[in-house]
Amino acid sequence: MDHDVDSVRGRRLHIARTRESLSRNVSFDIAARIGYLVSRVLIPPFVLSRIGLSAYSLWSAVFLLLSYMGMTTFGFSWVYVKYVAEYVVRDETRKANELLSTGLMTIAPICVAMFVLLWLGLPRVILWLRIPAELQHSARQVILLVATAFLCDITMSVYGQALTGVQKIAEVQIIWVISYLTETALILALVGTGHGVLGLAEAYAVRTAVSIVLAAIAAYHYVPWLRLSIRSFSRQALRPLVNFGGVVQLNMILNVGLNTIERVIAAPLIGLTAVGILDLSDKLPTMANTIPGAFASSLMPAASNVHSELAGKPHQDELLAKLYLKGARYMNLVAATLAGLFATASGPLLIVWLGKVYPGTAFLMAIFAIQQHIHLMTGPGTSILKGIGRPQEEFFYSVPNVLLVIAAMPLSRLVLGHWSAVGLGSAVVIATIASAIGFIARANHLLHVSWPKYWQYVVAPGLIPYAFGMIFAFPAWKYAQYVTRGHLALIMLVIGSLYSFTVLVVFDRAVLDRDEHLFFRDAVRRECSRLPYVGRRAEAL
Repeated sequence: MDHDVDSVRGRRLHIARTRESLSRNVSFDIAARIGYLVSRVLIPPFVLSRIGLSAYSLWSAVFLLLSYMGMTTFGFSWVYVKYVAEYVVRDETRKANELLSTGLMTIAPICVAMFVLLWLGLPRVILWLRIPAELQHSARQVILLVATAFLCDITMSVYGQALTGVQKIAEVQIIWVISYLTETALILALVGTGHGVLGLAEAYAVRTAVSIVLAAIAAYHYVPWLRLSIRSFSRQALRPLVNFGGVVQLNMILNVGLNTIERVIAAPLIGLTAVGILDLSDKLPTMANTIPGAFASSLMPAASNVHSELAGKPHQDELLAKLYLKGARYMNLVAATLAGLFATASGPLLIVWLGKVYPGTAFLMAIFAIQQHIHLMTGPGTSILKGIGRPQEEFFYSVPNVLLVIAAMPLSRLVLGHWSAVGLGSAVVIATIASAIGFIARANHLLHVSWPKYWQYVVAPGLIPYAFGMIFAFPAWKYAQYVTRGHLALIMLVIGSLYSFTVLVVFDRAVLDRDEHLFFRDAVRRECSRLPYVGRRAEAL
């Protein structure tokens, strides 16, 4: 009897601790991401009006290139977070230091080698991207400067990931906010004074330097056991970096390829401007969905914590299933609310945002919004499965996605009769949606969640915003071609406010249950009471 009572008490304690930690981390994460979204929404129209679509397309292509460079080491970040979280729970800080030191000493020479290869292959890169002659000199400077900053950021990511591993996610987000606000101010100053695309690169380099320095200061302040040293290099620590990290790394390679393949193909087949068109179409949906993405980034350390503390105990599976369902439900509600408006009012939003609708961008933005929403629904499953040491499960999402993309892209040319940004984008969307549904089915099976329960608790509520989006977007489409940009902005402001208010009221009255009402109200009160301390934390960094 006493054992049963202790078991129930322990389960409740773990649930309460996990919910409070998630609430705190997700709240700060979402606030930081909203700020980032606002800054990223303001930058493209400002930049486009001063450097033009060709130079903007070059900037997009640079980060397309860097995403392929970075995927050689991204798997290490997940290893840092998972194993630091587990080692701290078990009070094995020596192993945590060995892991972080070994990762740093391993990544550094890889990044140096990547930079040398880029420098040697730069003429071929410029040829592959079909960069116009008048932009080639700037392209060389921009690529090398941004690559240097990017590779330094990857090398020194041990500090930020150590903070995430000990669940100091709020502190990580404060650093991120300071960094991207610095970059935004520099972009406005440098590009506004005629520095062009090189000004974007200089602003990014300064942002990266600020982020590295602040993360290092915060890590040594909040993680007192942190000691990075060559002497801490350990062959034993290489095992999780190679084994767990290798599996995650392969998934990252597949995911980066899937997220960028339409732009990779568009550059040589259609031209550099097609890269810009695809980037602009996907910009708002991608940036908006970084907000619900906060749930996934907090779920992995939480799952690692549960997996380490409750290993072998009967209520481990129950708590992981609850964590999965809650994360998927809340993530879906936020993602659907954003995607519902982007998908149904893409044209008017693009006019307000950019001042014009480039060919194909309205259709692409609508389908990219739906794609991003469904892709995000895989996030809780992949994060929790990584957290419990099963990163290989993500192959059940990425591999089918690759195969479907390979089949769908040639079909898009066959159907349309030519290569186009719309055809390539549509092929990627179809492949992503089909493979995401398959992965979600597998994640539900592994985490012991039935389809009827998942449909009722997660999927069905996410359809509500699309219905209201179609209703509210109709007048925006009707009047978009007859009014000025300023008048349309006012119309969209009213429509967006009414849409958001209506969706929130329906969620509150018809979707959330009593416990969720109490939880969210308590979370809001708790986070509001913490606001006076946020400034002090920022000063401490």
